[in-house]
Amino acid sequence: MYFKNSVAAIIVIFAIIFGAKTFFSGLIHVGYDDNLTLAERIQPFGQVYLEGDIDVNAIKAPVKTAAKARSGEQIYTTTCASCHSVGVLGAPKFGNKADWAPRVKRGIADLVKVAITGTGAMPPRGTCMDCSDDELKAAIDHMTK
Repeated sequence: MYFKNSVAAIIVIFAIIFGAKTFFSGLIHVGYDDNLTLAERIQPFGQVYLEGDIDVNAIKAPVKTAAKARSGEQIYTTTCASCHSVGVLGAPKFGNKADWAPRVKRGIADLVKVAITGTGAMPPRGTCMDCSDDELKAAIDHMTK
């Protein structure tokens, strides 16, 4: 009886192994090209150039184009409104003169400085990391009116 159970277990194990081998051998290897040579398959993604190999002055740096400044309303709508529309954690509400009055007394330059560095629960730049200082100023002007 013991021998029959052992043989049956071995047959089941071999069947599982054969089934798995058959299943996985039919899968397509994504990104693998059988026509590449070994040297082409193991080459590094980047290339290193030693001094004198190429003329470094011939390589041009990407030209940064000036992005069009967004309006204060655009900055408010995309970034500031999530907190300032309802006053999350004491944030002064949009258009609420009473909330903004003590802050406006300090001056717009101070408000921009606080917006850049963050204060209380407000993170630096109010999470608008791609906002310029002028765009932040425009957003503050938009919220205080």
